[in-house]
Amino acid sequence: MKSIYVIVTTLLISACTATPDIANPAPTAISATPKTTHLVSNYDFTTTVNRLKSTIESKGMTIFATIDHTQAAKDHGLNMQPATVLIFGNPKVGTPLMVKDPSFALQLPLKVLITQTNGQVQVIYTPADTLIKGSQITPTEVATTLANAEKLIQATIK
Repeated sequence: MKSIYVIVTTLLISACTATPDIANPAPTAISATPKTTHLVSNYDFTTTVNRLKSTIESKGMTIFATIDHTQAAKDHGLNMQPATVLIFGNPKVGTPLMVKDPSFALQLPLKVLITQTNGQVQVIYTPADTLIKGSQITPTEVATTLANAEKLIQATIK
């Protein structure tokens, strides 16, 4: 009888130690980076930034912010490659989309990154079809607006 008690106790102890920690589950890896488009500019870094700025504004869009990551790094004693993000859009276009799907406000305004690595200037953005995934916005609702911003970027750097 004593040996059965020892066996049952051993099994119970091993079962308890093999039970997963429910209070502290293992983290799940989730990719936070959406699919982005990477293009190579035919121009140097500064020219690419300036051309994009002037083209965006010439089409009636607003540049809400220009984030110079390189300067921010320098301000804190760090070095990095040239990297500037332009945040831009048109409230007349974006507002109806955000009214239809308020969470779409997390995708707007649009952003484009201009960076330079290994002597090559790259222009990186998230395509409209990726931006609308999981939203209530349909491709036809952005075909002549957000999707055109992509074409504008492509034409400006070639």
